[in-house]
Amino acid sequence: MDLLHCASVVRQAKYGMPAQRFGLSVRLCSIGMSLFAPKRRFDAQQPEMMDQPGVDPELVREELRALERANRRLGGHRLMLHYVAKLLGPARRPSVNILDLGTGSADIPRAIVAWARRERLPVTVVAVDANPVALDVARAACRDWPEIRLEQHDLRALPYAAESFDLVLCSLALHHFGNAEAQTILQRIHALARVGCIVNDLRRNWLTIVAAVLMARTVLRNPVTRNDVPQSCRAAFTVGELRTMAMGAGLRRFQIHRHHGCFHMVLEGRK
Repeated sequence: MDLLHCASVVRQAKYGMPAQRFGLSVRLCSIGMSLFAPKRRFDAQQPEMMDQPGVDPELVREELRALERANRRLGGHRLMLHYVAKLLGPARRPSVNILDLGTGSADIPRAIVAWARRERLPVTVVAVDANPVALDVARAACRDWPEIRLEQHDLRALPYAAESFDLVLCSLALHHFGNAEAQTILQRIHALARVGCIVNDLRRNWLTIVAAVLMARTVLRNPVTRNDVPQSCRAAFTVGELRTMAMGAGLRRFQIHRHHGCFHMVLEGRK
């Protein structure tokens, strides 16, 4: 069962497929799609451990350091820099200001500033996170990076005016929210950007979930990471779900690209 067949179901329904056969075909499409991705598992009352109050801050710091190492070694930084450079284009700009949402340890803002310094491009980055422990880690890491300003805000209640930033970034944060909230955040991201936005997140599918569970049972030692990695993969969106939310949020000029095999996807939006 593939996407082309599922699309054909809709076309046939338009031309009078009998209701019984149409219902059967829709059910078969649903079964076929479930072979690739199970139903999303997200519970706002049971967030990931790093977002829960009372968790040992040192364990959260360890998880953030591990995520930074993964971004550096497995291409997360290169991926974001690729899209930043692509959206900014070849034209020389006098300066660039960027908003990074769900910044964690602010490793992506630091990678962007390092790139901008090499390019001799003046840049400022406002790095936002709701987690006070994450911001403590980011402050320590950003002491020698005056281009980065750290602020604590809930992504659902950002205090910035429309088109306040050239680019708005959001990496590995969207799956922390329910569908309706995620769509609202996408709408806000789009509104805040003058040039475009980049949303990088996990892709939900069976392979990523199985890999995450195996890692949690074997190589991961931090109890927060052991819990959060599989939970993140189960709470992630599919490409189709992200596309539907982006369209519902009012984005019209956007593309969704698959990266790192079946593990990541990037929404590249333009104004």
